[in-house]
Amino acid sequence: MTHDELLAKIDRYAKGASMLDSKAWAALRAVVELHKPVIVLTDDPVIVCSHCESIDYPCPIIQSIERKLA
Repeated sequence: MTHDELLAKIDRYAKGASMLDSKAWAALRAVVELHKPVIVLTDDPVIVCSHCESIDYPCPIIQSIERKLA
């Protein structure tokens, strides 16, 4: 799933959540926003995590969140 699709999925879950749960969803969304894909232009361009820097995207954090929301 793309980064935007993951954010949209979190937003859908948060929409029907209670006030306490909506704060947890907002925190999760903030984590996902930190770990966005960035293209590094080299001889062979790669997509890396903006927060983890040298780790390919999706990084382990995003992979874990995607598994839990599947």
